[in-house]
Amino acid sequence: MSGPPGLESLGGARGDLSLFVRSARDLIKRPPVTCAPATPVSEAARLMTECDIGSVVIADATGAPLGIVTDRDLRSRVVARGLPGDTPVAGIMSSPLRSVGPAVRAFEALLEMTRRGFHHLGVVAEGRLIGVVSSHDMLGLQAAHPVGLAREIDTAESLDALIATAPRLQRVVRWLAGVSVGAVEIGRIIAELNDRLVRRTLALVEAALEREGVGRPPVAYAWLAVGSEGRREQTLRTDQDNGLVYADPAPDRAGDTEAYFTRFAEAAGAALARLGFPPCPGGFMASNPRWRRPLSSWLGEFADWMDTPEPKRLLFASLYCDLRPLAGDEALAGTLRSWLCERAPSAHLFLSFMARDALERRPPLGLLGGFAVSRSGPLRGRLDLKAGAIFPVTQALRVYALSLGVPETSTLDRLAAAEARGAIKVEEARDLRQAFEVVSRLRLGHQLEQLDAGLDPDNWIDPARLGKSDRLLLKEAFKTVGWLQRMLEDRFQTNLVS
Repeated sequence: MSGPPGLESLGGARGDLSLFVRSARDLIKRPPVTCAPATPVSEAARLMTECDIGSVVIADATGAPLGIVTDRDLRSRVVARGLPGDTPVAGIMSSPLRSVGPAVRAFEALLEMTRRGFHHLGVVAEGRLIGVVSSHDMLGLQAAHPVGLAREIDTAESLDALIATAPRLQRVVRWLAGVSVGAVEIGRIIAELNDRLVRRTLALVEAALEREGVGRPPVAYAWLAVGSEGRREQTLRTDQDNGLVYADPAPDRAGDTEAYFTRFAEAAGAALARLGFPPCPGGFMASNPRWRRPLSSWLGEFADWMDTPEPKRLLFASLYCDLRPLAGDEALAGTLRSWLCERAPSAHLFLSFMARDALERRPPLGLLGGFAVSRSGPLRGRLDLKAGAIFPVTQALRVYALSLGVPETSTLDRLAAAEARGAIKVEEARDLRQAFEVVSRLRLGHQLEQLDAGLDPDNWIDPARLGKSDRLLLKEAFKTVGWLQRMLEDRFQTNLVS
């Protein structure tokens, strides 16, 4: 079979696949139709009619987009107001025109349109408009499509309506896997949809507390995703791993502020459990007062981890150094992230201990290169992909990211950052990327098989059930993980810490 089809087949399954493997440039159907800011609205309407399009972009002399005028704008801003036909389009255009670069994934372009609630998206290269993508171009956005589900989540008006959408996530994942979307990409899509579920849940909880007379949040706050959720690497079964940071209140309001966020976090945790996100067994949730703090307290906690890297604190750091904001005031989370980026590179003892922890679990290969599987019990003949490969890679690249002071949280973004800064060679980064993708693909396939069999998904696969090529690929992936761990030992001198 040749490469992915063009967008003319967007209504079919393989056409849907193009949303995930093609770029925004590929979505462009025709050269952009533009006009100058001084163009009369009557001329813009004639141009749209002649070209059979629903919008025209207003651009300056260099081709840079300034805004957009749509059919709806002509009706609501010209006809309805009785404006004359010689009114310049600059006076009625919507500005700025939301735009993306040509290399942005088509799926991300669609999500941007969904997030912002608009129907046209410019594609701009080197400051010049090269095309416009319309939501009307996106045929076939059925209920099983992730963008269709995202829209339904965002418009849910009650928790019960939101709960009704949650089970469809598994159907979306099955569909994506069925049209050969990569496992890492599927993980990002799962994370995006889960993010939306959480954000909508938090909004509904806030509104419910206000109706109950509890009031609005007394100070700014940010809901934090941590762990695999923070890295956007969730699988089909995702526990709650989160936290909450809020602005330091005035001393006389500290008690009331803590009382509000206690009630808010507990209500949010209960709602998320109803949505299918079980509570974290380790209690790493905003409903736990340890992970619900004012900003100054969080910074003090981070400083303690780095100054005294004890085992329990290292466990905390392994989760909360992957933080990213999901809702609320992103600047609060940004302050935490900036502090980590500034402080971590000089915390050499902390980094060495974090690196040592990343070596605790080794790839399951025997001395002769065979798979090291469990020898007894219900897991006999199986090996743990998460413990033997996913965990060592995510832990190792977290240490690299902290040592370099980079803000990225996803494992592959951290790998790219380490490569860009010369900490990992180009060919080494390529091998690591391939290894991570192989393990992620096999893990997802295994979990989908378990769901089909009515089982709870886990990470234990039977390598004997893999095809020959997958067995070879998995062995090579494990060898690459082993190499990464040896490099980690040398770079962070883990032999010097105990």
